[in-house]
Amino acid sequence: MRRGTNWRLAAALSLIVAAGSLTVSGPAAAAPVIRLAPAAPVQPADVAGSVDYLTRTYGVSVREAVRRLELQRTAGALQDVLARDHGDTFAGSWIDQENGGVLYVASTAAEKLAPALGAIPDRRHIRVVGARHSLRELAARAREASARLGLTPEQEPVINPQRNRVELHHGAADAVRGSAGRLALADDLGVTVVDSPTPTPQACTIRNCEAPMRGGLLLDFFDFNKNPKRSCTNGFNVHGSDGWQYTVTAGHCSKAGDGYYSRHAGLWVGRYNYPTYVSEIYPNDGIIMPYVVMNGFEYVTYWVVNPRNTVFNSRGSAQFPIYGMYSYSQIGVGWVACHTGQTSNNTRCGTVLTKDGGMVTDICTQSGDSGGPLFSEADHMAYGILHGGTHKVGNCTTRSYYSPLSKVFDSARSYSGITFNVNSAA
Repeated sequence: MRRGTNWRLAAALSLIVAAGSLTVSGPAAAAPVIRLAPAAPVQPADVAGSVDYLTRTYGVSVREAVRRLELQRTAGALQDVLARDHGDTFAGSWIDQENGGVLYVASTAAEKLAPALGAIPDRRHIRVVGARHSLRELAARAREASARLGLTPEQEPVINPQRNRVELHHGAADAVRGSAGRLALADDLGVTVVDSPTPTPQACTIRNCEAPMRGGLLLDFFDFNKNPKRSCTNGFNVHGSDGWQYTVTAGHCSKAGDGYYSRHAGLWVGRYNYPTYVSEIYPNDGIIMPYVVMNGFEYVTYWVVNPRNTVFNSRGSAQFPIYGMYSYSQIGVGWVACHTGQTSNNTRCGTVLTKDGGMVTDICTQSGDSGGPLFSEADHMAYGILHGGTHKVGNCTTRSYYSPLSKVFDSARSYSGITFNVNSAA
């Protein structure tokens, strides 16, 4: 019997569960009570862009917007605990901004988990729902699908916690649709092939800033002979296990080395050479460029000074600190995030609408914003860098697509053997 039949039935059950029809509670066989370390209250002035977005989009008060951002911060901490201590049953989480700013936590043992969350802050806005498969099971199925379907790293299967299933998007979906045999195998493996709009990379134009180098600043790209090529936006400051310092932006800004150098405000920033990693393919679109040494001067000594990692947040601070990063798997649908682009010349905030291997948001972006940072005002964490957009309205694309930093870094490690991570402002 083909396994696809069972998986289609399971997927149908999962859709019912994910819709919220199996919200459960009760003390029976409860897991131990989970407690999180206390966190300082979110201050509205520190998250002005995110508050403005939530109040405008959902018609909520400032107080309610702050509550939602505190719940988002809680979600990030809670999912780490659940993945660690309940990995066999935890099936993911997401926030529903449309319907009250509610955090959904999915589990294959929902009736046991629900009472264990009694001590979690804002518990009345947390719903525990049942799921057929844990994230651990879905991850194993994704690995099997990737191997048996012969997918490349850029075609990595996507785990959708809301639908409790493994999906193929973009290049992976195209590759499978191009072969009747692979399409049948995907069906047998219980993998869903999804029709996703193809984002158009933002063409490579804030503008003049002193050190330190920060996310959101203009980066002009030049070829090997220092002829101007295009302009993009800087992402984050990055360090490697080799002891070097790097910048990260969109890979298509370099065009595989055609953009050999980057410069800001007349001063050189990065260069393309080994061990530079570059990919132009979403959701791994990124380039990690070491800082330039030119005529004996190490530009890292000018650009990378304390604080060592900030973003230009036009709604808050020209040096908004970044303390770390979330991996792709940690970032939840419904989370509020902000992006700075040099063409937009400001910071705009929005929601993570879905995950298709990368992150799709409703943030307005413009041509030249590519590579700009996606980050959280609520907890100062980095998410990813802009690839491109769809649904163009005037100069603005209202669906923007971001490559997760964790995917760019994982691909870079496979290429160079170097482990990368974002700097901390601390």
